[in-house]
Amino acid sequence: MRSFKAIQEEARATNDSIKRAILSGDSSVQKFYDNAVVFVTGGSGFLGKHMIEKILRSSNVRKVYMLLRVKKGKAVQERLKAILDDPLFEELLKEQPNFVNKLEIVEGDSSEDNLGIDEKTWARLSDEVNIMFHVAASVNFRESLKMATFINIKGTREFIKLAKACKHLKSVVHVSTAYSHATKDRNKGDVKEDFYQSPIPPETMIQLAECVNDDKLDAMIEPFMDQWPNSYTITKAVAEDLVRVMGEGLPICIVRPAIVISAYREPTIGWVDVKNAYGPSGIILGVSLAVIRTLLADNIKIDFVPVDLVTNTMLTAALETHDRYIAGNQQPIIYTVSGIRNPLTFRELVDVINNEARPFAPTKALWYCGAFITPYKFLYLILTLILHYIPAIIVDGCCLLTGQKARLLKVYNLVQSLSSALRFFTNNEWLFGDANTLSLHNKLSETDKVIYNCDISSVDIKESVLIWTYGVVKYIIKEDMENRSYALWKQSVLRIVHYIVLPLYLYGLFKLTSSVITFTYFIFVMLYQYLFVLF
Repeated sequence: MRSFKAIQEEARATNDSIKRAILSGDSSVQKFYDNAVVFVTGGSGFLGKHMIEKILRSSNVRKVYMLLRVKKGKAVQERLKAILDDPLFEELLKEQPNFVNKLEIVEGDSSEDNLGIDEKTWARLSDEVNIMFHVAASVNFRESLKMATFINIKGTREFIKLAKACKHLKSVVHVSTAYSHATKDRNKGDVKEDFYQSPIPPETMIQLAECVNDDKLDAMIEPFMDQWPNSYTITKAVAEDLVRVMGEGLPICIVRPAIVISAYREPTIGWVDVKNAYGPSGIILGVSLAVIRTLLADNIKIDFVPVDLVTNTMLTAALETHDRYIAGNQQPIIYTVSGIRNPLTFRELVDVINNEARPFAPTKALWYCGAFITPYKFLYLILTLILHYIPAIIVDGCCLLTGQKARLLKVYNLVQSLSSALRFFTNNEWLFGDANTLSLHNKLSETDKVIYNCDISSVDIKESVLIWTYGVVKYIIKEDMENRSYALWKQSVLRIVHYIVLPLYLYGLFKLTSSVITFTYFIFVMLYQYLFVLF
């Protein structure tokens, strides 16, 4: 693998090429967005935020309406300020200091009727909006089925209601997931860019969520959950059927990304949202901090796609959907963004993190960084006990004795929760068809292929993992990535300590376990002999 410095230089060159192509004005996609009014749900999330940045940076839209709800007592304007303070917008701010004037907040909630939008604002949106992106979703794998239904299914219904009300509508993009129909019975098989039968009618699901309590709803839907691992994937599957039925007659499409990771090139190499710490990026975070030492995962092909390629697919899919509709083809089309043509195994992922990404080990690392995977559950449980929980108990015990707060055991409970939530995806694999997305990219002009690249084969997937690790350390842990001398020195010291302490620790556990077994055996024999003499 190339040095990270070489990767950064190439990224800068690529972004310079994109800037020149944007300034050339020779782009069909740019012209599609010229003077357009765009409405976006989920604009505060990882993907939605990135897409808004790219729209504003690459095109001359008139306005972007962004649906936001009041959250944790923060008004929508406060939330917008927090969003715009993200490093994601630094380049855009340099190029367009007044870009915020094109952003307008719509107060609402995608889980409510009419998206929680008041009548006056609804009428204004109906008169102005041309292009719509539905990115809002509950991506919490442990979300209650009721809440996931309100956000992922009902939210989609209300979004399409608004689309049908828009008088000058040109295109609608609904963001789903490649895993919406990655069911247990399709493991090792194909998942095509096509609609599949919904496990339950969308309206029925919404009505049940509105009428029955959580426990009863879970019990009623349990038979359908046999094929889906969580509330997120099953509700996204149902939402797709809602798009198929309710979206009839609209210029609408679906984009299905696989596991979305940090930016490969745009707007800055490695950018990732802080909130991604609770998803797949949490694995990178845990290994980087030396909190995660072992993972339960088969050596399967995993499907990672950089966020900038997903954004580009969404923006270009909107144009093609419009062109198809004008040409008389009103069938909704699905675009899957997958790494199927550029696969990476889980073992290769861990190898990159353990080796090439080691220079990015943060100063906050608790120990010498490194982890290994096993597909065997019994071995994983033993390793988790030895490498996670016993050290956590020892460290927390020492903290309590010295009057400090014990927190490592809580951290490992969170790690276990994350591992459990991702287990279905780290032990199964599917072949996601992406012919529509490949065709979409191939139809682009040479200029648009530069600005809106959505060809996954252009990504060096191993390098993308290295970039992802860099991004997690820089944007989530917030490390200084220029001055790495202390972090590297700390890792070199911890490496020596690790290889001294680990054998002693394992030997101590072995001796302690042997003593416990011997003592237990002795007590058992003595008890047996006593009972034998007694009776």
